[in-house]
Amino acid sequence: MKTKITSLITAGILGTSLASQAAVTALTLIDDDFSSSTAENSRFNKPDIDTDTWVGSGGWSVSGGALTSAATTGQSTHLINSVSSTATYLDKVTLSFDYSVGAGSTLYFYSTLFTGEAAASMDARNSKTDGTYWANDFNSVWSGTKFGFAGPEYNLSGGGVGGSNTANAVTSFVGGTSGTFSQTYDISGFGGGDFSIADVSNVLAVFTVNADAAGDGAISIDNFNMTAVPEPSSSALLGLGGLALMLRRKRS
Repeated sequence: MKTKITSLITAGILGTSLASQAAVTALTLIDDDFSSSTAENSRFNKPDIDTDTWVGSGGWSVSGGALTSAATTGQSTHLINSVSSTATYLDKVTLSFDYSVGAGSTLYFYSTLFTGEAAASMDARNSKTDGTYWANDFNSVWSGTKFGFAGPEYNLSGGGVGGSNTANAVTSFVGGTSGTFSQTYDISGFGGGDFSIADVSNVLAVFTVNADAAGDGAISIDNFNMTAVPEPSSSALLGLGGLALMLRRKRS
């Protein structure tokens, strides 16, 4: 009996260890508390990737430890980070941020997962004022010479191709609201299936404001995070697998 108890304890420790390893292998895609990042008024170009700079309309700024917009002109701000991972088991993406939206405004958030690399000629505009952004500038070509990312791309919400339409927003918030948004998105079915963060080359995050409504109110974003994680059941399965292995060895 003592040997069996010892085996069970060992198996439990092994399962806990394996589960801990699974948790550790989560991959941070973007993590911004706006204490050191900046905002820049310009079009988004390839050299802006991985600079910790939100690039877009001059209506957006980083101040007081938050990403803010007076919401008087609308328009968008964008951040892109590159991704380098071979972890095919990371097939979920968690998204969270704090928000505050003044009365009269509507805040939209968009995110696209790219699988190719950006062209040197990328020159994405930021001038839309209706709550959308120039999605095609990032994933296609405009003016015949300005190309975006090569390869397929997927909207974080549902896996469709990102487009300049508020229906493609991952989420949105009406004026007079505030709180913390938190959601996990399953990307495993993108591209026909078996998709994971290992297929992603870059991740795009975009905030836009609809400034067409009267009485626009100020916007504030803080504690923004996107992280690739494994299937929640994976850790439990690893632990059970370790326990089953130990019990099987004991019986033999």
